[in-house]
Amino acid sequence: MSDQTLFRDPDLFEITHLPEAFPYRDTQLDDLAFALRPTLSYGASPLNTVLRGTPGTGKTTAVRRIFAEVEETTQAVVPVLVSCQTEKTQYAVFSRIFLALFGHLPPPSGVSNTRLMAGVAHALVERGAVLVVCLDDANELIPDGTLGSVLAPLLRMHEAWPGARTGVVLTLSTPEADLSRALDRATRSVLQASEIVFPPYTAEEVRGILAERVRAGLYPGVMPPAALDLVVERAMACGDLRVGLDVVKRAVRAAEREARAVVTAGDVLAAFAVSRHLHVAMAVRALTAGERAVLDAALAEEREGGPVISGRVYGRVCEGMKYTVFHERLKKLEALRLVDLYVRPGRGRTREIVVREGVEEVMVRNHEED
Repeated sequence: MSDQTLFRDPDLFEITHLPEAFPYRDTQLDDLAFALRPTLSYGASPLNTVLRGTPGTGKTTAVRRIFAEVEETTQAVVPVLVSCQTEKTQYAVFSRIFLALFGHLPPPSGVSNTRLMAGVAHALVERGAVLVVCLDDANELIPDGTLGSVLAPLLRMHEAWPGARTGVVLTLSTPEADLSRALDRATRSVLQASEIVFPPYTAEEVRGILAERVRAGLYPGVMPPAALDLVVERAMACGDLRVGLDVVKRAVRAAEREARAVVTAGDVLAAFAVSRHLHVAMAVRALTAGERAVLDAALAEEREGGPVISGRVYGRVCEGMKYTVFHERLKKLEALRLVDLYVRPGRGRTREIVVREGVEEVMVRNHEED
């Protein structure tokens, strides 16, 4: 059986999969649809909205479902989903919007942000369309101040180009993300966003979602009830439904490799040892080369024993990197929950860096794969 598959549809266990059924989030979908109602009913700008919730609570899926329905319903609305995990600069975000409107990316250089947005605004006015941009994981743009520089021209586009109508949806995955501090007063006043909360799934809800994916995505009997219960238990321990999906996928593949038709508890536990650091792996994958260099230096310093001091870490990467840039990248790693920073008593702004659990394991695995 080593060349046989236990999956009916492996795509159902990918975290990017858009499920046909989206249970336990009817209230949130209704609230998001209400925010878009002015746009769909009479072509006005939508209500700006913030979706708050920990990772794996359905925020991105809700936006993708609503945007998909909008695209099927009308061409008078241009919905654009931008992943701030990968699009981390003002130009990168505006380029994704440009791509949605024109079907191709702008030149990689030589075009200013102002000129780029002028082209977007002109296209919106010419088509009589409304632009709705979702900045997914917008908290990723907070540490270096990019969020404000992205929102300001989007929300004030109508001032420079009368007739241009825009709105934004922000998803925030970190409880500490504070828009009142991240944005200046002028941007906050025009944003005026309503909030939709996505609470963590209960154990019963997690089991219901995973059971339906198992039923549709695996052949009968592959995932016994006891094994599924163990997956649910581990997913709840991490507070992230995506961990459960990843555990199922890895456990079933392990059974396939050993030519077994049934997943065991051992398969689940072995899969969880990797999947429990899923959020770390996703954050590391989105790092720039410079950010990754700072994290590598912190890990190297940690392996030598003793406290990891920011000055010594900077000494490992200082060639070609100003300290202000190093400090910004260090704060970014903290915002991504890859490290914790503590101010040490004494002179100056010396900080102790504590690398979080799972980061070294993920970095080592990535280096091996590279």
